Amino acid sequence: MRTPIAAVVTIVLVLSACAQPEPTTDARNVVLITVDALRADSVSWAGASFDTTPNLAALAADAVVFDQALTSFPGTTASMPSLMTGLFPSFEGVGEWNSFTYHGFNEFETAEEAERPALSGNLRMLAEILAERGMTTVGFNTNPNLTAPRNFNQGFMEYEDFAAYMKSARESRRHPLEAAYPPADVVMAKAVPALRAVAGEPFFMWIHLMEPHSPYLPPDDHARVSPRTFTGLGDLEINGALYHFLQRQWGASPEKITHPSLDELGISRAALTEHLLGLYEGEIHFCDAELGRFVETMRELGLLNDTLFILTADHGEEFFDHGYVTHHFKSGLAEELIRIPLLIRPPGGLPGGRRVEQLVRMVDIAPTVLDFVGHRAAAAQMEGATLRPLMDGRSEEPRTAFFSTIPYQIVRTERWKYRLERPSDPSGETTQRLFDIVADPMETDDLAARHPEIVAELRTRYEEFARSLADRTASPGDGEPGPTAPHQIDEETRRQLEALGYVE
Repeated sequence: MRTPIAAVVTIVLVLSACAQPEPTTDARNVVLITVDALRADSVSWAGASFDTTPNLAALAADAVVFDQALTSFPGTTASMPSLMTGLFPSFEGVGEWNSFTYHGFNEFETAEEAERPALSGNLRMLAEILAERGMTTVGFNTNPNLTAPRNFNQGFMEYEDFAAYMKSARESRRHPLEAAYPPADVVMAKAVPALRAVAGEPFFMWIHLMEPHSPYLPPDDHARVSPRTFTGLGDLEINGALYHFLQRQWGASPEKITHPSLDELGISRAALTEHLLGLYEGEIHFCDAELGRFVETMRELGLLNDTLFILTADHGEEFFDHGYVTHHFKSGLAEELIRIPLLIRPPGGLPGGRRVEQLVRMVDIAPTVLDFVGHRAAAAQMEGATLRPLMDGRSEEPRTAFFSTIPYQIVRTERWKYRLERPSDPSGETTQRLFDIVADPMETDDLAARHPEIVAELRTRYEEFARSLADRTASPGDGEPGPTAPHQIDEETRRQLEALGYVE
């Protein structure tokens, strides 16, 4: 007995509809948390040595976790503008890294802007777009690279960068590595009341926390929560040894190295690494506790039902994985530097949560926000693409990540990492390398000679990407990088950057 074709079609359509995941709902509010220097593998749900982030893990239980999220740059200066614009930073044609070129968006600048070490007003920032949509925009920044004088406050109606706190803390500190940034509890003392104040209206709140950025100095009640082995030396001494390596890494001459060596402290590099990782994880644990306070306030105010909550990092961090420390260009943007955690909780949550293994990029975050607030036209103007289909369990074509830096041009797919290395000497030859990231995540086996066809394909992709960078702006600028003479930053900013290990 045959079933009528129409009935079969009906049954198939019904079953198909039942199999489709429920789409996530739109958002009234957006909370974006960025945690500085948070490695992808340092959170509870991604292989940390212990439960470093219990509060965030609880949130992840009904959120979407992206297992292969990549930043746009291995440093705050260019990654955070990328996050807020949905655009890739570009160092094409830039010959020198300095305070005029560090942000990676020089081609947007007018001639006047090129004379200042700040972001161009021609960049359309996420806060600007959301403010135009009628949302109250509030920002809390703790990184000296993202201050209002550097024009990172574009679009924020209220912008706190803790300048008064930092000045007072530095004046009272007893050691040059103390008071490098306002800790998370100081930030939350302002962010939580601000959350209560805006709860009755649509809002966008961005909070940038500096834990676990170096120097790694968690509060006493978090300093030894990690199960790692500590040396018995003081935490300031251990951070001093870290900064000894940092000063050497940045090329300081021996007479300018002001911190003790391992020999002077009488410890091994392995012992130093274990102690540093323990402090790093202690800072993450402290950060998570303060974020737990913030999320609990959201829950108390009933905001979790209509808020898109995003947690991510600006970049990763190295602990001698490839022979270096913190974040840098030395190892060709190794995975520990570019992989970041990404947790997105849609309004009301996603029962049971979801993990996405597909590669996603930092430039995809801003379009995702705009998708959730119903401003898809603005999202379409960005170089990233919304993550909402992946959040809803739909399949999509694989994405490709690109990295434009002065020494490297990099293409990263889900399996392959192609790296074109530019010589420091302009007359030298470039080098092409290829790594199978799935089989060789530490990038020890260069496969370029064995897979010339893949090298050719990925190089072509990068060349197409570079052409798109050259064509993407019609700004008043002439497309040339700003001045390359060293800019004399003010003494206050210099001290802030030096305490963070940025000043050579």
